[in-house]
Amino acid sequence: MALSHYCVNRILWHSATMSEQSAQNQDKFIVRLPDGLRDRIRLAAEANHRSMNAEVVALLEENYPAPVLEKLDDPAARLLFWLAKRIRRRNPQPGTPRDKQAALYERIAGDIAERMKDIGE
Repeated sequence: MALSHYCVNRILWHSATMSEQSAQNQDKFIVRLPDGLRDRIRLAAEANHRSMNAEVVALLEENYPAPVLEKLDDPAARLLFWLAKRIRRRNPQPGTPRDKQAALYERIAGDIAERMKDIGE
């Protein structure tokens, strides 16, 4: 199937937020965007006072949140997931500070749980 309706020259590199990792260690992903989508992303990014990359990452984070682990042995990870769950019970709007706070707690808790596995606890 031909991809003539895609603008092949328009690529977008996305990854985790810059504050989490250095740019050279981030995952990169090439996306072919349909005509006009890049401009819509640019406008949304400007309206939200973000870079285009940050806008795309924020949208991906909203639609693909970090998985909630079923069993957490680490007390710090359990506490952070509990806090995130309390925030989410109030159904914060996507992209609001409360939603971002819950997502941050979930990411940190997941990271703690994974690192604890790595050290054998």
